[in-house]
Amino acid sequence: MKSQLVYDAAISLEHIGKIFEILSKVPEFVEKKSQVSGIEILPGGLTNFNFKVTVDDVTYAVRVAGPDTHEYLDRPAEKYNAQIMSDIDINAPIIYYDEYYGHQVCKYIDDCITLHIPDFKNSEDYLSKAAKVFRKYHTCGQPFKADFDPLKETYAYLKILKEKNAELYEGSEQMLEYVEKIKESFARHPQELAPCHNDPLCENWLDDKKNFYLIDWEYGGNNQPMFDLGALAIEAELSPEQERFFLKEYYGRDITDKEYGLLIINRFLCDYLWSYWAILQIATGKSHDEYWPYGQNRFNRAMKLVENGSLDKALAEFK
Repeated sequence: MKSQLVYDAAISLEHIGKIFEILSKVPEFVEKKSQVSGIEILPGGLTNFNFKVTVDDVTYAVRVAGPDTHEYLDRPAEKYNAQIMSDIDINAPIIYYDEYYGHQVCKYIDDCITLHIPDFKNSEDYLSKAAKVFRKYHTCGQPFKADFDPLKETYAYLKILKEKNAELYEGSEQMLEYVEKIKESFARHPQELAPCHNDPLCENWLDDKKNFYLIDWEYGGNNQPMFDLGALAIEAELSPEQERFFLKEYYGRDITDKEYGLLIINRFLCDYLWSYWAILQIATGKSHDEYWPYGQNRFNRAMKLVENGSLDKALAEFK
């Protein structure tokens, strides 16, 4: 009896072909002469293309890496880092990983929900769970393969953009002055590094009521832990009160003004970094209409911390 493939009409033939090519690299599937019966698009992801794929009646999450992402992402490091997170039940179990291009097959987390902004914004329970997941892997004692330094990443992006003569957002020079101030502050007050995700979008969190997962570790690296918390605070659109609750859940105690200031500094660094990442996507051929507004929104949000005095107040804690 021939099996029938059911797939979303929105999936391109190119991606269907790529999915089959990736699956053909999984030894278990080759040995069993496995059959694919379904392909669905999974939500989220600006860099890659994600699909729920049914193979022999078992579901998997297949990631087709974005074109040329291997040129600026350390894929072997991601494999190493993601496996550590799978071993401590934070990442989904990895079935196959392409160390060159970054294609990946993971066990699909059945009966799970993908979280979105309202889930965190309207639920202290999810904020508490996320804080505990962050705390768990930040203190796991297993360093990642490489560091992720937002300051160095920012300078690297700017160097590439300058070489490509790319257009920058208005106010970039003023923002760079604050990056220099932060660099000086951290030189005076070095921050301890820990394994970090560095891009914990709301949609990277999965809840199956048994475990709370954080997936997609392609930007993972040793960083100061507050960068992760700052990133999620931005993505979930948390209020200052919610941010303080989040930090209290993370530390398991009342927080200091210096700790809250560190969150503000990292919120600035996170938005500033990804605003230039967006321009880099344009410079490498992606849609201006899609990435320029995305980066502009992040840039404006970082600028607001300058204009309302929040960043200066935070930096005063590190003099």
